[in-house]
Amino acid sequence: MSSTLNADTVINSLQAGDSRAIEELYAHYREDFFRWASYRFEGTRQDFEDAWQDSIIAFYQQVNQGKLVHLRYEVRTWLYSVGYKRLLNNNRKMKRMLWKDQIDDALLTIELEKEDNEPEKVQALHRAMKSMSSQCRELLVARYYQNQGIEEIQQGWNLKNANTTSATLARCLGRLKEFIKKTFSIFSNG
Repeated sequence: MSSTLNADTVINSLQAGDSRAIEELYAHYREDFFRWASYRFEGTRQDFEDAWQDSIIAFYQQVNQGKLVHLRYEVRTWLYSVGYKRLLNNNRKMKRMLWKDQIDDALLTIELEKEDNEPEKVQALHRAMKSMSSQCRELLVARYYQNQGIEEIQQGWNLKNANTTSATLARCLGRLKEFIKKTFSIFSNG
């Protein structure tokens, strides 16, 4: 077997219904892709495997649907590009998840659910929630009391995407925390 697979040969084989071509393609560049990906991304072998499989499936579908009939470059380049995009999206998603976790942790520091909360703290929270816009109040309730996920909130509120939803929640949470800080600084000074 040659070190590279000819793109036109692979495409022609797939168009002719030769399933061995996709199997050969999958196996031929797989380990190289894993090495390449591990230098560029933090992730597990399973993450790399998923990205590689997505690349192979996308290639097969593009050829099968007649959208990909010729490549000006190596098949490997096309596959790595698709895998790169998948890993990049995963990486961004993980950063959003970590950011969301930080927001969740920040809200937990307010300790709203503890039974030993002092009545003035509970009243301050109620005042803070009432002072917020109805959208912020409802978003925070949906997220932190009803335990709705970002995607669920995004769909329910018809927000643009998960980033917009997370950013809106973060702003609302920041306003709530700021109001509570001001309220308690008044209590501690008065």
